[in-house]
Amino acid sequence: MKYAREFILPIAGLAPGKTNFTFNLGRPFFALVDDDEVINGKVNVELQLDKRENMIELHFTINGWLEVPCDRCADEFHQPIEGNQILILKYGERYEEETDEIIIIPADHHEFDISKLLYEYIILLLPIRKVHPDDNNGNTLCNKEVLSKLEQLRIETESDPRWEALKKINFQS
Repeated sequence: MKYAREFILPIAGLAPGKTNFTFNLGRPFFALVDDDEVINGKVNVELQLDKRENMIELHFTINGWLEVPCDRCADEFHQPIEGNQILILKYGERYEEETDEIIIIPADHHEFDISKLLYEYIILLLPIRKVHPDDNNGNTLCNKEVLSKLEQLRIETESDPRWEALKKINFQS
């Protein structure tokens, strides 16, 4: 659990102004989260924390790669990721997530855990469809054996003759 403590920011002990943090995330970080979407990764997070009298701004710069299963062939590959996120912590009476970018924390809150936020920000950088990239010649890097088996399993469906007749209609204005 010592590793997880690294992601707890000591906000009460920080002087007003900007403070920089760097996190190098790998397999131990992704093991903290019980999620099968990311197997491994190498992600660098630069965090600039700007503490003010009534709020704290957190600027995250994220880049690296994640090892994820391909949606086409299920083999794992390295998906590059890159992005920025901003979070504002405001002081208030009780903890409340006002919006995706604004969280209200009690004024007597001494620390803030960013581990779940880091994971969410990283996952949001993944594309909806994760597929092996093509090589320099435009050929897929997916597992050819799996693609071949999928092609064999594909069932040819007969098209409805009514749809075929509709496709032949030539619409003219």
